[in-house]
Amino acid sequence: MNTGKYTKLEIFARALHAEGSVRVISGGGECRRFPGGKAYYKWIKVPVEKNTEYEIVCEECQVSICYLSDCENLLEEGVCYLEQDENGRFIKKEEKDWYDSPIREAYHFTPWKNWINDPNGLCWFQGYYHMFYQFNPHGQKWSHMYWGHAASKDLIHWTHLPVVLEPQEEILNRPGELSGGAFSGSAVVQEDEVIFYLTRSMGPPVDGEQTRQQQWMMKSGDMLHFTEEKLVIAGGPAGASYDFRDPKVMRADGKWYMVLGSALDEKAAILLYESEDLERWNYRGPLLVEEEEGIRCVECPDFMELDGKYLAIGALMHHQDPFGRYQMSRYYVGDFAEGVFTEESRGWFDFSSNCYAMQSFEHEGRRISIGWISDFYGEHLEVENGVCGSMTIPREMHIRDNRLYLTPVKEMEALKSGILYQGQEEEICLKGIIPNTYKAELEFTKDIPFSICLSENDGSRMMLVNDEKGLRLTTHGVKSEHITFPADVERVEKLEIFVDRRTAEIYVNDGEAAGTKLFYDTSDQGCFILHTDTPECIKRAEVFCMRSIWER
Repeated sequence: MNTGKYTKLEIFARALHAEGSVRVISGGGECRRFPGGKAYYKWIKVPVEKNTEYEIVCEECQVSICYLSDCENLLEEGVCYLEQDENGRFIKKEEKDWYDSPIREAYHFTPWKNWINDPNGLCWFQGYYHMFYQFNPHGQKWSHMYWGHAASKDLIHWTHLPVVLEPQEEILNRPGELSGGAFSGSAVVQEDEVIFYLTRSMGPPVDGEQTRQQQWMMKSGDMLHFTEEKLVIAGGPAGASYDFRDPKVMRADGKWYMVLGSALDEKAAILLYESEDLERWNYRGPLLVEEEEGIRCVECPDFMELDGKYLAIGALMHHQDPFGRYQMSRYYVGDFAEGVFTEESRGWFDFSSNCYAMQSFEHEGRRISIGWISDFYGEHLEVENGVCGSMTIPREMHIRDNRLYLTPVKEMEALKSGILYQGQEEEICLKGIIPNTYKAELEFTKDIPFSICLSENDGSRMMLVNDEKGLRLTTHGVKSEHITFPADVERVEKLEIFVDRRTAEIYVNDGEAAGTKLFYDTSDQGCFILHTDTPECIKRAEVFCMRSIWER
């Protein structure tokens, strides 16, 4: 392969035998040998010359992920991934071709391959939006955590950037005995730098009293180079569980506050810390405590001032509601004064429970959130070079009448391409939509019963239904078929429906409710089939093709 504009090669390699290694050979014959990790994947960084031919040779060594990095405009260009062909040679892959797969989203962010979970460090800094994320580069299951990184100028099209953080050295040396790594965190943007806060977790493979979770900070002035991490909170307060993680920092009333997810006296809680200098943090007490039983802890809390109110959000670990929905995220609206939050109302952040661990940030007057599209029902289909997990469409957040409203950011409109359907006052039957990437917009003159088939695959299907029981998503023939996903709305006036191969996002009544659901369709032939006994009440219906975000 030719290095082109790049000056660094990054390889994650694990030795299959004691002498396993990676050799990097230049066109001039210079050969450098790098031993692979003995117990886990070793992160190998190799300086290379621009516009030079190199060969990568694996000798009794397994490479999970490999890319070229470092160039004059890396935030714009992104890294260049290399994959092994059938002969074991590392070759460059084009993003638009790599992402063109029936079981991989086209316009929701996913990593190059393998596992992704919580968004971290969301922010805007010096012309770019940044998204860090929980990442396992080595497989399609949760494991020891790294931080991946991507940047965007428009919130929609992303460039992949180098991995930022890896698990602690102790974990890399004893991966079967210890578990953890660089867990979730957030970012605070200053004039000339960004401060990051994150949890470092380490303990036995099954969490317990020996699990140790601490809060660390680091800084960056260019979002490509980062300072060493500094410990800022060594442990939780009295009564807090070993679940003590996911710092989110915000400013209110002239002070800096940090919220952390935990459990306090065996009740799920969001803990509140205070600081004047962003380095020394003092515990103020619980921001809120969940009285509902069956919740292990709060994860990935968020806290912000929004539209004259204060909004707290928490992902509820091990929670299950009466409909069977697992690990929902709950929001709380109220007031905040002198370090005390007073709840006035609450609701579900996303009614379909495939959205978890959301994080928000503010830029130019907009509060924007992104959530992790999770697979709590075990429906993921693992294929070679596939990916498990993705991110929701960025959502703009508002509070109206003490209720959270979520709408897709306006930038999504730029992805519309051809029109698949346009009409009114009639039922709709669209089949064989290739690729299965579209957006539907519907308006009704009044609340009417209807059913919409959003996906079909070998007898299984996903339906959006509205009748006397209300609006809800249902699935048939898949692992989540015994669960109902109801939207908490009294009537349906407008719908925005995004179908992106295995992912559907539904927005109701200009954001009154939002729902995210996974459904695997291996054929890549989509459908949109609307049936109603009162088609005359369909005021407007349009279905658009949606472009891939990886087409440059």
